[in-house]
Amino acid sequence: MPPEVATGLIAQWQVERLRVRVYESRQALGRAAAAAVAEAIRARQAEGRDARLVFAAAPSQNEFLAALVEPGRVDWSRVIAYHMDEYLGLDALHPASFRRYLCEHVFDPAGLAPERRFLIPGEQTDRPGRVCLEYEERLRVAPPDILCAGVGENGHLAFNDPPVADFADPLWVKVVRLDATCRRQQVNDGCFPRIEDVPTHAYTLTIPALLAAPVRSIVVPGPRKAAAVKTMLEGPIDERCPASILRTTSDSTLWLDRDSAAGLL
Repeated sequence: MPPEVATGLIAQWQVERLRVRVYESRQALGRAAAAAVAEAIRARQAEGRDARLVFAAAPSQNEFLAALVEPGRVDWSRVIAYHMDEYLGLDALHPASFRRYLCEHVFDPAGLAPERRFLIPGEQTDRPGRVCLEYEERLRVAPPDILCAGVGENGHLAFNDPPVADFADPLWVKVVRLDATCRRQQVNDGCFPRIEDVPTHAYTLTIPALLAAPVRSIVVPGPRKAAAVKTMLEGPIDERCPASILRTTSDSTLWLDRDSAAGLL
């Protein structure tokens, strides 16, 4: 285990096929996850091609992304970036836009060239079905190698909330209605002042699209995620907790801190 991955580690085990690692703090968690993802990127690039990543956009990812973009950690000239979800009707400059978050926290600090950023145009509302098909085609032609995700307070992956999650979804990208718990989380995260301000619909990569990446890094810090993490690891594997599907996947790691693992230690 690389030293950075071991630093601050207080517990580790496996649930079915999913690796679980618990760290003393959010900072230690973030640095460990960044070291592991950087190693996976280098492995893909050593094969003589670009490494293709899907990124989540949420405050839970702050420490991980800050460590990932530290100078010298990743060769960003050989990275292709996708993102996993975007609000329907928000333009890229809106303060809560996930594209804006990723530009500010990853792409701009890393110096990732604009032509290497493939993002969902959330402001396109007139023909959303076409947007989904075009983004899906791009993903299928050049599928992701590494998934960098989180888990929602309702157990969602991306915007696959329990009412709309489908482990056998035939689509890779779709428009979904956000459930109340998901919309409340956006207020809890400080992305919107009131639940009434949170969009009701969003574009999202589906569960099969997310799991198409052979390496999956799931960063989940904080006390508000503890209940979802416990259900994800100890409950049934079904769409009532979409993140539970990760227990069936190989080369997946769930990165927790003391707070998010409180119901497990």
